[in-house]
Amino acid sequence: MAIKIISDIHGEYEAMRQQLHAEDIAVMLGDYLNLIDFRTLGGILAQVYSREEILGALSALARGNKELAGRAIRQITSSDDNKPKKVRDLIRKSYIQFFSSIPCKAYVIYGNTDSPDVMRELAPPHVEIVEVGVFDIEGIRFGLISGSPFGPWTVGLPGEIEPDRYREMVESIEAVDVLCTHYPPAIPELTFDMVANRDEVGSEPLLRYAETQKPSHHYFGHVHNPRASSVRRGATNFINAGFFKEHRKVIIHSD
Repeated sequence: MAIKIISDIHGEYEAMRQQLHAEDIAVMLGDYLNLIDFRTLGGILAQVYSREEILGALSALARGNKELAGRAIRQITSSDDNKPKKVRDLIRKSYIQFFSSIPCKAYVIYGNTDSPDVMRELAPPHVEIVEVGVFDIEGIRFGLISGSPFGPWTVGLPGEIEPDRYREMVESIEAVDVLCTHYPPAIPELTFDMVANRDEVGSEPLLRYAETQKPSHHYFGHVHNPRASSVRRGATNFINAGFFKEHRKVIIHSD
């Protein structure tokens, strides 16, 4: 039996299945859908929208114009034709495949690209969808917090959370041994994506939590190609558990 930490799967469900065994416990940190692969432009949105529509949104995002990018994304996902329904149907099919690929007990939080309502509807009994909470896993106290607070790259995705609400979620977690989030703490080495060439900034409330509550580990994802995959500050090891889609490895938690 092992406690396995996974983040940013983005559609690699068969590879995930191969890493998990029935006796394991999985702690999953968000971004399970492959909405769009920035490298290949493949993914769910590419099955419904044209390459030109997608490139318009992505080019605005790459230029740092999140308002324009947000408008473009909302336009292609909420138009009056049948395309948004097709996207929703593909999202449901993808989550069905995701959940069927989990052979063990799993605690699952959502990331910014996830659809929490669909996840809750489709999750099987052995998969617990968690927005925020504390759980005893093999005698270790795990704190789990879903979503991403609004930041410089917010574009209106389902798992994005108003900052005050996110702060309240963080502050609601009592002292734990291990903190698990999708979003990173505000540590520059962990928040700057070297490939996307942008800073995700990170969460100050998460950093304050670690400084005051002193968990031994803080696992997170979201940043696919950070300057550093892990940093130790004070009593806490900060560890990026993603980008599973690319490296196809899980982290086995060990004290």
